[in-house]
Amino acid sequence: MQNYDVVVIGGGPSGQSAAVRLAQGGKRVAVVERDFIGGICVNWGCTPSKAMIESAKIAEHVKESAHFGVEVSEFRINFARIAERRNQVVVDVRHATEDLLRHHRIDIFQGEALIEAPGKVLVKGGKLDIDGETMHYDDTETVLLCNDIIIATGSAPLVPAGIDAANPFLVNSNRLISIDRLPDSLTIVGGGVIGLEFATIFSNLGSKVTVIEFLPRVLAQMDEDISSEITAIMEAKGVRILTNHRMTGIDMQGEVTAENRATCELVRVKSTMTLLAIGRRAVVHNELYQKLGLDFTMHGIAVDDYQRTNVKGIWAIGDATGRSILAHVGIQQGIVCAENIMKREGDALRLMDYSVIPAVIYSLPEIVCVGIVPQDLTGVQVVKVPFAKNLRAAIEERGVGFLKLWIRENKVIAVQAIGYTVSEIIQELANMIALGTDIEEVAEIIHPHPTYAEITRSALEFALGRAVDFYL
Repeated sequence: MQNYDVVVIGGGPSGQSAAVRLAQGGKRVAVVERDFIGGICVNWGCTPSKAMIESAKIAEHVKESAHFGVEVSEFRINFARIAERRNQVVVDVRHATEDLLRHHRIDIFQGEALIEAPGKVLVKGGKLDIDGETMHYDDTETVLLCNDIIIATGSAPLVPAGIDAANPFLVNSNRLISIDRLPDSLTIVGGGVIGLEFATIFSNLGSKVTVIEFLPRVLAQMDEDISSEITAIMEAKGVRILTNHRMTGIDMQGEVTAENRATCELVRVKSTMTLLAIGRRAVVHNELYQKLGLDFTMHGIAVDDYQRTNVKGIWAIGDATGRSILAHVGIQQGIVCAENIMKREGDALRLMDYSVIPAVIYSLPEIVCVGIVPQDLTGVQVVKVPFAKNLRAAIEERGVGFLKLWIRENKVIAVQAIGYTVSEIIQELANMIALGTDIEEVAEIIHPHPTYAEITRSALEFALGRAVDFYL
């Protein structure tokens, strides 16, 4: 038996953040991870997908280089090299995460964690092989005693009802992000965030891509202008987008059947691979949670706004709660949870605030959103400024897309944008929403010229009726 103040089950972004914050507060912490440290984000999500998107971005630049006076005599996609670089990035980030935990004297247990009771975790031992790519479990068992347990067990890809997940032509996002050969063709079921990011990667690298979306438009949760813009951009790059279609099956030759929900007409699409990208679900251990008396559903573990479960001494964070699958939300939950564990009896706990959450879709160009778009536009000013009016975008010929603001009583309440590097400009607007800043105050601040971020000042001045650098 080993004793700790806190045992964190899961070594992804939320678990890592909680563990580090606890260690910073002087707590003795253990992290139990049944797979690779870093979780989904580092190993099968954010890190490898963004590494591949960077390759797709470079491919796009090279294809356009002659237009900028840089002529490339030979150009081909070396997917094996792309995969090699992707894998190395993952390993580097994984090792950096392990180093961070060890720097803070956090013990790492590789294996399967079973909560036997509040304050008691059984770890069934697991060991990575010499190249760090395969987990082997042995008979080693270690009991960890603690005051508090944090569940940060992450999520897994969803599979549509009635679809045989064992079909060799079907892949989930975890598998597709780790392939070593470029598929000639790829069908993506789901036109949401995951689907469009993979459509961006593989279409830019040369695969023939088809997207099948159940709803009338892709990114249906976002403003219709965003959906229309990204649809036009992707279709111009050769991506086939079938909206309002329901996948009805896939045969053993890789042919997907989809039904037009309006006409009932059947469409058949044959491809090398079919990605199921209809979302993710929390990893839920039904029998264990029932035994512990935890409140949970198929969507995740129920927690309050302080990350407490209904069982004293057991907390939950990240995808496991079903509140969000965004890594940065999980990171914040981990920090909030850790700080609340360290509060003394009677101290006010820190509230987890979900009111302002920036989100990014790493398509080409990128898409961002923050805030809640009001259904009732009474008293709301809507401002839409195209990137074509931004000097930096004009110089670099990246004028596609726009910044759209919803403003009430001189305060930004929601933002959506599509354009190059918009992920790097959204935080200023998110801060304005969170702080309730008057647009006049930010419009008066000097922004560097020429930059993409300058479009924020331009849009705010336009909203105030005094834009000096463009007109519409």
